[in-house]
Amino acid sequence: MSDLVTGVVVGTIVAELLKAILEGQETFMNFHDCFHRLQKTVETLQVTVEELKRLDKELKDSKLDDKAIVQRRENMTELVDCLEHGKHLINKCLKLPTWKIWKRHIYAKKLMKLDAQLRRFANMNMQAEIWVDTKQMMAEAKRLYKEFSSLSMKSTSHSEKMAYSNSMTQIPSKIVGLSVPLEELKRKLLFENVAVIGVCAPGGCGKTTLAAKLCQDNKVQADFAEIVFITVSETPNLLEIYQRLWAKVVNASCIPDFINENDAFDQLTDSLSKRKHKPALVVLDDVWSESVLQRLVLRRTGLRTLVTSRINLKGLDLSYHLQMLGQEDARDLFCQSAFAPDQALDKLDPELLEQLEQIVKGCRGLPLALKVIGGSLRQEPVRKWRKTAQMLLQGNQIFEMHGDLLRCLSSSLNSLSKILTECFMDLGTFPEDEKIPAASLIDMWVEIRGLTEDDAYVALLELASRNLITLVERTRCEAGDVDGSFSDLFVFQHDLLRELAIYTSHVNNGGQSTRLILSEGDLLKISERQKEHASLAEIVSFQTGQMGPGNWLDIPFPLAEVLILNFSADSYFLPPFLEKMENLKVLISANHSARPAELHGLSALGSLKNLHRIRLEKISVPPLSTFTQAMQTVQKLVMVLCEVSQVIHWDIHSIFPMLTELELDYCHSVETLPPGLCSLTNLQKLSITNCPDLVELPEGIGRLGRLEVLRLHSCSSLEGLPDSSCELGSLRFLDLSHCSSIESLPDNIGQLQHLKRIDMRWCLGLTELPTSVAQLKGLRAVVCDEDTAYLWRPFERVLSNVTFQVPKELVNLKFLV
Repeated sequence: MSDLVTGVVVGTIVAELLKAILEGQETFMNFHDCFHRLQKTVETLQVTVEELKRLDKELKDSKLDDKAIVQRRENMTELVDCLEHGKHLINKCLKLPTWKIWKRHIYAKKLMKLDAQLRRFANMNMQAEIWVDTKQMMAEAKRLYKEFSSLSMKSTSHSEKMAYSNSMTQIPSKIVGLSVPLEELKRKLLFENVAVIGVCAPGGCGKTTLAAKLCQDNKVQADFAEIVFITVSETPNLLEIYQRLWAKVVNASCIPDFINENDAFDQLTDSLSKRKHKPALVVLDDVWSESVLQRLVLRRTGLRTLVTSRINLKGLDLSYHLQMLGQEDARDLFCQSAFAPDQALDKLDPELLEQLEQIVKGCRGLPLALKVIGGSLRQEPVRKWRKTAQMLLQGNQIFEMHGDLLRCLSSSLNSLSKILTECFMDLGTFPEDEKIPAASLIDMWVEIRGLTEDDAYVALLELASRNLITLVERTRCEAGDVDGSFSDLFVFQHDLLRELAIYTSHVNNGGQSTRLILSEGDLLKISERQKEHASLAEIVSFQTGQMGPGNWLDIPFPLAEVLILNFSADSYFLPPFLEKMENLKVLISANHSARPAELHGLSALGSLKNLHRIRLEKISVPPLSTFTQAMQTVQKLVMVLCEVSQVIHWDIHSIFPMLTELELDYCHSVETLPPGLCSLTNLQKLSITNCPDLVELPEGIGRLGRLEVLRLHSCSSLEGLPDSSCELGSLRFLDLSHCSSIESLPDNIGQLQHLKRIDMRWCLGLTELPTSVAQLKGLRAVVCDEDTAYLWRPFERVLSNVTFQVPKELVNLKFLV
């Protein structure tokens, strides 16, 4: 059989094409998406070609019929022509001058057409080739099987290859809520071209059950000659695991005496690289760290690895996130534990059925909670059901009743550092079922945990990687960028994990938590002893409705450093004891009603000598003339969804003389900013975003000599920048994205010698740039869209150190939940 027929030549050309694609992807940004898609197609094609070559090798001593040889030669010739055409097309793309903008669309279409041709060939012609070869091999195998059978030779039962490790979990006879995840995970395992797949979710979500069920699936068993299920756990014995792996995927009759873990790993990888490609699936259940994952994953042809973990491990090629159960599945799982299989629910006590619904709702779809609590109520009287429902509503008391649930969930905290544990416990101070602005947490942790903003952001990522929280970024996905904003980043937490945070905080401090969470009802029944305990609180969180001066009790909080006020009202009075909170560093006041609330008592803040950060959400801010004292220590002021129509009259530099950060987000009726803003000589960050009524900035803005970051994102009525903005000598980041009314930039913008990054996405009014942009020698990154990128083309040669980025903006609607 000639090289052309066997696929050797095809394999060589595919490798050459892939090399050209990777070169094009690195050097020609205009075609990045096209090259990336083409890369994935050719990589898939490469796998198929390798499989075809393998089958050809297996069939080298057999004979294909004449029709098969002719058909194969025709198919291979067609593919070679297509691949050669692709190499020629990519070379032409790489030679395309940057100024020929109109031609990029033509070549983009040609690249997409090439992609479609290769996909069609891979999906039809070559799969047919493999099918024919496989059929012939099956026929040959059938003939040999008959010959061996006639000799009555002993053989090992085929079912023995499915004898998993004895550590695999016992699967219940009836599985609830995993049918869809099972099909989705099976599709990824069998059809995605990845070696290591992870199932990630918090403890008690059913990861192990899903993995075990997958191993028993008929299609999975048919695709893998060996399936190994190993429970790793938090403190694994790696040497023992290596011995199991050797026995299952190398040679069970001859297991070496490994010197140590490194020796075992080296011998395993060496043996697997030499063995014939026998498909095997290794399931590593309950992996707790990246280092353990790296030591156990064996990346060899024919070997797939499925990992279950509470942590979003970075060493995975692909992650599948297991979701909580829906209400119907949650009810079914609960009933499976709480009642006998033949129990008819319609014959139960109506009172018990009512409590059943409340309990299922309180478990929030967590399978472990449903099973543990359901099992504890089996054949119990209605009074106990009612008590359980009440405890679920009260929160952390449920852990005192159900130790198994506590042990499972709290085990996720064992590997956290001391500071991360503190950060996790802080999450319990925010309201249940509300999205938490990441900026609020970061402000807290900077002030009371001694972290930098970068450290605090990394702490959020670490908690998210362990599935203790979920991070959702609204649209721009820039929180991780240098000078990126956290205003679009939100934190979500499962209710039971929130209760775990509260419970852990209570237990870790001997029953006297340094975090105090009070509702409006708590204020009516607080005892003198509780007042004494309250005096130890470092974080105080109130969740109330409308509050007047007479609704507050005079509770001393001498040690409190953070005060969080979450309320729903049209009018709200700050607590009178506020002016006595001498150690207060952070004030967060968030209104959750439909309209901005009138906030009274802000003038009391002037007496606080350690207050550094103020965050107001959905507040009708009074004129600053009502403030009787300057807030000499406040460094950061954030207003979100606030009514600030009096902003033009603010004497802001007199009230906040030491301000370093000012942020207004989604504040309507702001047409201009107060002239006094330009006297804030310490201001380093000014962020006026999503303010559609803002028309102009003050003329004297150039006097802000220390300003490093200026964000004006989505100020759609802003007509331009003042000429004095060119005097901002410290400015390093300018965000004008979605400022669609700006028609020109100041002529002398080239004077901004420290400007490193500018974001100009969707500045649709701009038609040209001033020639002085060529003088921006410090500029390193320009963020733009495809329609504004051309404005920078004439300056690409002189701005040779600049990277032009065209990111995609995805709207994430989960933050609306």
